[in-house]
Amino acid sequence: MKPHQLKAFLCVMELRSIRQAATALHITQPAISRAIRELEDHLAVPLFVRGAQGVTPTEYGLAFERRARLLEQEAERARDELRQMRDGRLGCVRVAVSSVPAMALLPQALALFRAALPATALEFSEGLAPMVLPALREGLLDLALVQHRMERTGPEFDCEELLTTPLAICARVGHARARARSLAALQGEEWVGWDRAMVEDLFAGSGTEPPPRIVVSRSMEITRALVGRGDLVSVFVRPVVDRELARHGIRTIPVREQLPELTISAITRRGALPTPAAAKFLAAVRTAANSLRH
Repeated sequence: MKPHQLKAFLCVMELRSIRQAATALHITQPAISRAIRELEDHLAVPLFVRGAQGVTPTEYGLAFERRARLLEQEAERARDELRQMRDGRLGCVRVAVSSVPAMALLPQALALFRAALPATALEFSEGLAPMVLPALREGLLDLALVQHRMERTGPEFDCEELLTTPLAICARVGHARARARSLAALQGEEWVGWDRAMVEDLFAGSGTEPPPRIVVSRSMEITRALVGRGDLVSVFVRPVVDRELARHGIRTIPVREQLPELTISAITRRGALPTPAAAKFLAAVRTAANSLRH
């Protein structure tokens, strides 16, 4: 299996046309057809059905697409690693970060990483675990820093729990229930959380029926606006409230129930060898997490 065969296969998969793929790759149609045929011979299965309107992937082609993209990503990762070894400063680290680790860990981790590799490119994207794990699976990310527990991670990932942090119930200053002292007193309010289960689990732990109205928000900015300028109630991690949200008019409601803690984890694809730059970034994240534990 050769790189040009994978490139031809993925281009034809995307465009559904040998002619258009040849144009996109700046090679001849016979060269594309030959690369596909060689790949089919190597795999011993047909990848496409040729027709007058173009090509249609077979069930084998559809199944092979994800593996092919992963192989291409790994080849690029290998080239990136060798460039980093050669001159110590090139390459790119791609990290998905959810809102809590972004505020709690990212600033210090970035400063530590930049001290070691000042010229290495970094790409950050935002998202919770269910949103970013597919990209991690396909090799599009080096690392995900998210609110996640090890037992919820599938066998294809490695999950390193970095930090646990306490939760706090929050509402805007002047909220009608600002002086509530129990979750039961907040059961009739409208809540907002990053998923319904997060709010429902909170109430289940106290033996109280969950609130009937739960808005799902996957954005910290949206959640902050709904809580700070509306009447919705939410749950945030305590450091975020203390450092970021108080200035937006958001305060804690000191309920008497013992609230669970949130776990921040670093997730990588099992079996994937990190580039030197990715390994250094993860080491910086570990150092940042360790400083918050002491």
